[in-house]
Amino acid sequence: MMKKLLLLLALPAAVCVAWGQASTPEAEKELATGRIEHGRHDYEAAAKHFKKAIKLEHDECSECYVWLVRSEIGMNKLSNALKNADRALGTAHSDRQRANAQLYRGVIFHRMAASDKDKLKDAEEAFRAAVNANAECAECKFDLGLVLLKEGKDSEGIEVLQGVLPEYKNDSRERVILRFVADPGRARKQFAPEFSAKLSTGEEINLDVLQGKVVLLDFWGVWCRPCRDSVPVLRELAGKVDTSKVAIISIDEGDSQEKWASFVKQNKMTWGQVYDEDHSLMETFAVPGFPSYFLLSKDGIILRKFSGWSHGELSTLTMAIESALKE
Repeated sequence: MMKKLLLLLALPAAVCVAWGQASTPEAEKELATGRIEHGRHDYEAAAKHFKKAIKLEHDECSECYVWLVRSEIGMNKLSNALKNADRALGTAHSDRQRANAQLYRGVIFHRMAASDKDKLKDAEEAFRAAVNANAECAECKFDLGLVLLKEGKDSEGIEVLQGVLPEYKNDSRERVILRFVADPGRARKQFAPEFSAKLSTGEEINLDVLQGKVVLLDFWGVWCRPCRDSVPVLRELAGKVDTSKVAIISIDEGDSQEKWASFVKQNKMTWGQVYDEDHSLMETFAVPGFPSYFLLSKDGIILRKFSGWSHGELSTLTMAIESALKE
C-alpha cells in the first residue's frame, strides 16, 4: 500500500525565470491544467497535459518541455527528462529560456551523480551555461556553487556562493549558504537539507534547534495503512528514549488538518508532530514512499533511511538510534 512519490531534489527550490505564454489558447489551457496537477504532485497526469501542449505547439514550446522535464524528474524518469531538457534548449528563443533549460539539465545530472560521480562535471557545465545565459538567475548560481563544492573545488565554490548570498538575504537559503561557506566539506557529506517547521505545540524546529540530538523523522499519513500500523510502535519507542538526547518527529502528509489533529489526539501521539500542509518538507527530503524514516546524527548527517513498515521495525529503529547515540 506504499504510495510511490519520487520527487525533485532540493535543486531548484524556485524557478529563476519568468514563464512565457503558449502561442494558442488551447496550448495555454493544457499548460495551466498541467501546472495544477504538478502542484498536486500528480506528475503522470501533469505530464499528459504538457505533452498535449507540446503537440498543439508543433513541438516548438520550450516552456512546455521544461514543465514536462519537471514532471519526469518527479517520476524519477531521468533519461526521458534529459532528452526533453535538450529539446527545451533546442526550442529556446531567449537567453532566459536557455538558462531555464540548462538549469534543469544541471538538476538532472546532479540527480544522476548519486550513482555516477562523473555526472557532477556535466552538472557543473550545465549550471555554468545557465549562469552565462542569465546572470540574474540566483538559483543557477547557487546550484553551480554547490556542485563546485561537491567536486572539491572549494575556493571557487565559496566565491560563487558568497557572490549570490545577498540575493538570499533573510531567506532560508541564506543559512544554507553560510553553512557551506563555513564548512565546504558539508557538501560532500549527506547532511540533512535545511528545513524549518512548527510543531503542533507551536515550537519552531530546524537543524540549529535540533543540533546535538539524534533525530528520527517519520513521514506518514492517516490515509496510509502501514503508517497507522506503525503508531503503537512509535509510541512505545517515544516512551523509551531520552528526550534530551533523541527527538522523534512525525510529519503528516496528505491529510486534512482536521483529520490529522483528530487522529493524533485519539492515538495519544505525544511526541513531536508536524502538519506539512504545503508538502515542503516532503519535497525537501525527496520522500520516496510512506511511511519513510530519516535518522539524523547529532550533527545533522543523514545516517540511515527506511521505507515501508514491518513488525520488526521497533528493534531496527531502536538499534539504529542506539548506534547513532554512540557516534
